[in-house]
Amino acid sequence: MKLDKLHFQNRNWVIEGSPECEGSSVDIVFVFGDIDTIRAYEHTKLLKEKYPNAHIVGTSTAGNILDDAVSSYKAVAAAVSFDKAHVVVKSVHAINNATLYETARELADSLPKEGLRHVFAMADGLKVNGSELVKGLNDALDVSVTGGLAGDDLSFEQTLVFADGPADELSAIIIGFYGDSLQVSVGCKAGWKEFGAERIVTRSDGNVIYEIDNKPAIELYEAYLGDYIKDLPASGLLFPLNVREYEGDNEVIRVMMGINEDRSIIFAGDIPQGSTVRLMKTNIDNLIDGSSLVANTIRPHNDKTSLALAVSCSGRRSVLKQLVDEEIEALHNVLGENSQIIGFYSYGEIAPFSDDILNCKLHNQTMTISVIYED
Repeated sequence: MKLDKLHFQNRNWVIEGSPECEGSSVDIVFVFGDIDTIRAYEHTKLLKEKYPNAHIVGTSTAGNILDDAVSSYKAVAAAVSFDKAHVVVKSVHAINNATLYETARELADSLPKEGLRHVFAMADGLKVNGSELVKGLNDALDVSVTGGLAGDDLSFEQTLVFADGPADELSAIIIGFYGDSLQVSVGCKAGWKEFGAERIVTRSDGNVIYEIDNKPAIELYEAYLGDYIKDLPASGLLFPLNVREYEGDNEVIRVMMGINEDRSIIFAGDIPQGSTVRLMKTNIDNLIDGSSLVANTIRPHNDKTSLALAVSCSGRRSVLKQLVDEEIEALHNVLGENSQIIGFYSYGEIAPFSDDILNCKLHNQTMTISVIYED
């Protein structure tokens, strides 16, 4: 495997350092950028000039990750040239959330199954129901699935993804990685702690909660958030919900994305009626420790060149603020110089639990990492 890393500058893509890849041999280029840069330029066309045979895939973000820091560039990219492996890219547009589960299954079924080792997925982070997307992919595939939902720098107005064409909303992309030479390791950690009493969701519909313990859902936040309440929904990123659907089930984290006029709360993923929920909070040390833990679970055991696709939650960036680079540096210190880290801050992370690698879930407030190399 060979890798080029690039950044977007002066309306063009610039390769950092000496190119490792022969342009015509590149299989895929991953692009992550702020919403204005993704919207304003046709990156597929620009990057095809350098890598004519490559798939060009990307998403708008709430922050771009490159090497050991959040990049100051408006967009970053990694070009990947495999020795033996290859990729297949599929996409779907004009998604209807009412039929998204079936659409996601059909999208997954369109991937050839022979030799498939891993799937990386990206989708609109505001208008596509990430929970239904993940359920459909998970039920149709028997390999690990990771990825993330697009962001827009916390504007919560529009997010975009693209695959070999113009960027679009209401879209989803999946990339299938193929070949016996491929080795894939994935990890997902949070670093948040629960507080307050456990409560029951007594009325919800998909990703909207109306009542908790038979009271308006917003009252839970009003009771605990104090001065933060005036800054909702933005301050809701600092106080996500821990969600357990049934006793013994793996828990997921959900963040607030908006408040409806009837004071019901919109979350970034589904919260089934009857679920047990509890508020969460964190501190900087816990988040950075979470990044170190996820890297240690998949620490490379060789000196092979690897691609490390990092997807972290926009809420983590809101907490870390000026110290956000320390989260990425923690990954870099563990994975080592042979791993090229690239990724983005998202509105939802897609990853399995470490003890159930084929059971993919939509997460919030986690750091996820997918390390891919050829053996």
